[in-house]
This record gives sequence, C-alpha cells and structure tokens, in this order.
Amino acid sequence: MSGPVILPQELCGIICQDPALDNADLHNLCFVSHNFRAEAERLLYTSVRLRDTRRIKSYCLSVARRPYLALRTKSLTLRLPPQLNLEADDLARIVTALRLSVNLKELNVLKDFYHGPIGKYGDAVQWWILDGHKFKLRKFTNSYFQPQMLVGFLKSQPGITTLVLKCKDLAEICDAPLPLLTTLDCSAGVVQEFSMPSWHPRKIKRLQFHLEDSTDVEELATFVALTQFSSSLKSLSIRRRSSRHGLDLAVLTACVASQLPDIKYLRIVDNSTRQLETYHVPFLPFPIRLNKIETLILRTPTRACDTTGRDLKISAYLELRTPLGRMSAARRIFTALSTLKRLVLVEKVGYEFTRNPETGAITLQELGHLPEDDWMHSTNKV
Repeated sequence: MSGPVILPQELCGIICQDPALDNADLHNLCFVSHNFRAEAERLLYTSVRLRDTRRIKSYCLSVARRPYLALRTKSLTLRLPPQLNLEADDLARIVTALRLSVNLKELNVLKDFYHGPIGKYGDAVQWWILDGHKFKLRKFTNSYFQPQMLVGFLKSQPGITTLVLKCKDLAEICDAPLPLLTTLDCSAGVVQEFSMPSWHPRKIKRLQFHLEDSTDVEELATFVALTQFSSSLKSLSIRRRSSRHGLDLAVLTACVASQLPDIKYLRIVDNSTRQLETYHVPFLPFPIRLNKIETLILRTPTRACDTTGRDLKISAYLELRTPLGRMSAARRIFTALSTLKRLVLVEKVGYEFTRNPETGAITLQELGHLPEDDWMHSTNKV
C-alpha cells in the first residue's frame, strides 16, 4: 500500500454509531483520523452527561475553545457538587458553556451526592447561572437549586413540556405559567400547589408524584388535588416510600379511580415495609372504576420475615406469594377492568399479564426490567 487508507466520513459515521461503543470508545476514535473525529465528536456532544468538577471544567474549556461543539449539544446533564466546592471561576465557565449552547433542548441540573456531605435536594442558591441564555428548553430537571428561586428562569422558558422537580415538599413556583407543560415529575406538595384553581391552568397529561413518610390524611389531600387534572391526565405514577401510616394499596387505588376514572395508565410503586403484617384478604378484592385503563402496574408493600426487621421482598399480600395466587388475582382484575390490556405485579421480579383481545386468554411472562420513565411515554400517541 502506498499510504494509509482514508475511510469516507459516511462509513466513519456508521462505525461510530455502533451501539457496542461507549463514550470512552468514541473519545478514542477522535484520535484515529479527521473523519472519525468529526463523527465521534458529533455524537459525544449531542448528549452530554458530566459529573465532578474536573470533568465539568474540561467540558466548559473545550466548548469555549471550539464554540461549534456547543452548537451540537441538545441535551446537557450537570451533576454539580455542593455549592461550597465550586469557585467563582468554575461558575463563570459553566455560564459561558450555557451561553454558547443555544440549541439546548434538555437541561438537567442535579445534585451530586457522591461528592461532599449528604444533604437534601435543592439546597443550592446560585440560580443566576441559568439566567439570560438563548436556549429554549423542552425539558428541565432540577435537584440542585432551591426551586422557589427558579421562578424567573421558568418564566423565561415557556416552551418547557417536561418538568422534573426533585424536592420533598413545596416548590413555590406557581407564578411560572408553563403554558405547554404536559409531563410533571414532582413531590405530592407540588401536585397540591399546581391544583390551585386561582393559579395558571394546567393541561398535564402525564404525572408522577412521590410520597415519603406520608400519612393517610396527607395522601387523601393529594388525591383530592388530582381532581383539577381530571380532564387532561392520562398517565399517573405514584411512588411511595416509608409510608407505614398511609392508605392500604387497594384503598389508594380506589381513591385514584374516584378522582381520575378515565386515565389509561396507572402505576403505583409502594416501597414500604409493613414489618410483620400479612394481608390474608384477596388483592384488590372490590371492583375499581377505571373506565379506560389499559396499563396497570402495582408494586405491593413488602414485609419483614422475621424479628430482625430484614426486608426480604416478600409481598405483604399472601395471595401474591405463589404463581397460582398471582394468576388468580390477575384474572379477577382483568374481569373487573374490561379495557385493561396489561397488568404488571412487581414482587422480587415483575410479572406481566396480558390479555388476548380476541380470545380473552391471559398470558404471563417475567420482566427483567421495568423502565423508570415508562409512565412518560405510555400515552405519547394520545
């Protein structure tokens, strides 16, 4: 051969898009040739995920030297250390990178719990680094800043359709109109805030809210607030943790049905432990009025098997501990819900029951993994 073989850029692009390659592989391909570098950088900078100050600083310096890289970025995730670990120069570099990322559509600003002392979500106050930029977001996630300090920023982003707020209680952001918001992931307190009829009207189609150490009174207040979303909401996910004094799962499901009888997707994940309690009654023993439900996903609370308090992931419902019992429960639920197409009972693994629309036969398969954001995409065609 008289010289090195130069692959055309189209072929380099096909190679770089091989799903077997990770970001480290793409980074190495940048040093192979100019064509490989162009394609690898395009993929690396389209969706950027950064953790720790050193990597964030390196990224910011790269886009400052080559601004065209920032133009490629559509999604940016920053896992920031505690604000005391960031110097003024670090913040200035982040501001520069955000200013250059004019095509950014998704921004996730998260607290990095792996660096520094463990604290609550959303305790940083340096909100000003987000202000005054030209990007127009469709999705914004925050677990870093105090949410009430983001009202001005959210007002400047009327195109947001998906908002994720990781805070335990209230967010105090109701002054932000968010006219296009359709997908919301938040605390139960935010659901109650957003349901106030005196604030901006909300047309939320997909909602996930979190309950932690909640009581039955607090849970009922949240379910009453859901009434304000009954005309638009199609997908609901509830995640409950450490709620030993909350509503029974069957009662909780019935409360949702009474407020939102026309939803198509319902997921309730109860990560509570009921100590030595065992429920001998059938699971969901009474009919629940969900008129249009297509997907129902339920994770029942577990119980500790012995006096040590260890949670061995055994369902608190006796019926759901055996294959025969789970099938019996599935048949009862499918009979009660005529529109139901898919039922998932999550125990140590996920048991997915589906109904044949022609024969009515119910089939079962085990699920290795249930996507966390399944609720976000279940009704995209609605």
